[in-house]
Amino acid sequence: MPEIMPTMLPPFLGVAAVAYAGLAVRVARSGPQYANSMVSYLMFLFSGLVLGAAFSYGANDANLFSIGRVLNFFSAGFIPIAFYIIYREYTVGAPNALIIVTLSIVPVVTTGLALTNSWHNILWEVAETSSGLVVSNASDHPWYMRVYAPFVYGMIGFSAIALAGRLPSIALAHRKTISLLLICGMLPFVISIANTYFGLGAPGFPLAVFVLALLWPFFAYLSVKVRVHEFSPLAYQTLFSHVRDPIFVIDNEQRIICANHAAQELLGAEERELVGSLLWEDFPVARAILEQARELDMTQTLRMDTNTTYEVSVGPLTGPRGQNMGMVVVCRDVTERRKVLSKLADSEHLIRTLIETSSNGILRFKRDESDPLHKFRCVFANRSAQTFIGDGEATLVGMPLEKLEQLDPERLLKHFMAEELPSQQVSFEISAWGDDGENWLRVVAEPVGEDISVTLVDITQRKRHEDKMLSDALRDPLTGILNRRGFEKDSVASLRNCSRGAVLYLDLNQFKSINDRVGHQAGDALLKAFGHRLGFCLRPEDTLGRLGGDEFGIVLPDVSVEDVRHIAERLVQTSSEAYIIQGQEIKCTASVGIALVPKHGEELWHLLSVADHAMYEAKSISDEDAANDPAAYVDAATAE
Repeated sequence: MPEIMPTMLPPFLGVAAVAYAGLAVRVARSGPQYANSMVSYLMFLFSGLVLGAAFSYGANDANLFSIGRVLNFFSAGFIPIAFYIIYREYTVGAPNALIIVTLSIVPVVTTGLALTNSWHNILWEVAETSSGLVVSNASDHPWYMRVYAPFVYGMIGFSAIALAGRLPSIALAHRKTISLLLICGMLPFVISIANTYFGLGAPGFPLAVFVLALLWPFFAYLSVKVRVHEFSPLAYQTLFSHVRDPIFVIDNEQRIICANHAAQELLGAEERELVGSLLWEDFPVARAILEQARELDMTQTLRMDTNTTYEVSVGPLTGPRGQNMGMVVVCRDVTERRKVLSKLADSEHLIRTLIETSSNGILRFKRDESDPLHKFRCVFANRSAQTFIGDGEATLVGMPLEKLEQLDPERLLKHFMAEELPSQQVSFEISAWGDDGENWLRVVAEPVGEDISVTLVDITQRKRHEDKMLSDALRDPLTGILNRRGFEKDSVASLRNCSRGAVLYLDLNQFKSINDRVGHQAGDALLKAFGHRLGFCLRPEDTLGRLGGDEFGIVLPDVSVEDVRHIAERLVQTSSEAYIIQGQEIKCTASVGIALVPKHGEELWHLLSVADHAMYEAKSISDEDAANDPAAYVDAATAE
């Protein structure tokens, strides 16, 4: 077996060197943006170390042996530095560049000495003999034993011990990974020390490098599977120092043990000046908070000065066996938050005031989860809503929507229970009778999450204004009775609902001459008086309208022929009486024509035409005869 090792081992180490080089390239390509891309350089140095052993072990050529030794000294010299940087990255942060430059002095000098060793033989001596190369032991050379080896083993040992000591400060999720990396790195290191100082292994056999080559699968697992280079675990101390909130750790005597950067800024002193001093010694209010929090976690607001308010959280610091070791005090600046909350409270108060004093009624309905049917119940109602739909005794809050009949609950529930429409707004008008007559509300309901918001807008004045405008549009401005349009509208509806009745057509005799004689103002007054007399003789259900000039129309629904005659006689008699206009007496009679329903038809304008024709037929009777025998005149004025 020993005879074939010089033949079999170099190829094996060469393959391992290539494998480590491939691993280094893989890590470098996949992780240049990560903090621990230094892992790729460590794999590269492993590759150089293994390749150097492949060249030097069993070499029969002095030059080839020298190349291998140069690779060994270069790689083995920089591996401790790479390992140190990885340790720092995983714990307290990247080291200062000056430290790295200083640590690189020994590897750089050693590499230079290795490159020029043929001139001075400081690192090794080699002689060619008939049986092969004869190489001196590294322990025979002072530079290696007094400088290089202590540096390499010291740096690796320091980094390993420091990393192991800081494992508890590494996040739990990363602790196992770092432990595996530490074990894989330390195994060749321990074997190398044993080989160098205690003569472990056969003379000249690169035992540590051989073990490193065998560990390639483990480093491949860490780099490819676990991807150890893709995260840089934070040390808790680093996290503690860089938290923005001031944090103090105090002992049972309330003396400061440590303080992060923010805490030092808060107290205006360095940590070395604060350690050992009482926290807030001259601040009785803060001291009282610390006293209250000796056994319990608690949070209180504390005003440090006129401009800054802190939320102070204090909790006990417990040791591994449950012993009380002091307290952790965290101060959070809540000045801006309190200002925002204060403004928000003011805004909420303003909004609530606006809602409460709004002239519109505002209600909110929410599903009652305690109700098996999950009915909507009123959870808010302002004063106007209470005025609009309340009964003055019970409050609306708590009332189910189904009982508020004024809101047309069936319509609302049908809309908001539908599958397609619940996200849409619905708006409609409702009316109710009150002490001041009919009142109108517009109901605007919309979903708010799973709730329903209902706004009630009083539109009574608008509706009354609209009614007045409509009424004015349908009435004659002079006489106050219906104009031609209003007469047509009401008369058509009246005739549609009656089976018998009559339509009368009237005008004033000699109105034009009277109007010319007494003036237009007196003529207008005469028309007003005539219209008033006609209205006085009619029933509420009868329809009276001015058709134009001195022409008037009357619809008498649901009356017999005898009643029509009686009403017509009274109209003729009333109109024949003298009028007192502007202090003077004016006599003016009226002519009338009568069309009967359904005898002469059922359409309004046809009946008016028939009555108009009958009126002109009756004008052949003199005013005196008409006054003396109204019945005969009415018979003559009734259409054939």
